[in-house]
Amino acid sequence: MQRSFLLCLFILCGFSLSAQLSLTEEDSVRELIERYRDTNMQKPIIKAWRIQIITTDDRREMEQAKSKFEMLYPHIDFSWEHNAPYYKVKIGAYEKKEDLESFLLELKKEFPFSLPVQDDIKKSELISAHE
Repeated sequence: MQRSFLLCLFILCGFSLSAQLSLTEEDSVRELIERYRDTNMQKPIIKAWRIQIITTDDRREMEQAKSKFEMLYPHIDFSWEHNAPYYKVKIGAYEKKEDLESFLLELKKEFPFSLPVQDDIKKSELISAHE
């Protein structure tokens, strides 16, 4: 009984694997996808991720963190902003949060309060996950 069940299961699995699936899309769906793609390609700015290495209300503390970062990572661009009363230093430009996680762990050794933040970022600034 058990062997016949297994044989039937094996035959059904083999048959279903050999079947081919064919999809056809409606013209209206294809047009909608193309319009979405074209519109998205025209947007130069997207919501993406940066790493914020410091948030402080002390400008000198922000300047020290900025100088330290620049000394440790001279090849990486950063920016700072002042939204009263806070100064923030942000680095990187990542499309997905997962792409920044390994660098975030490294940064936390020197900048323990580093955290990922969403930001409006130019597509041309994005860092590839493979860099």
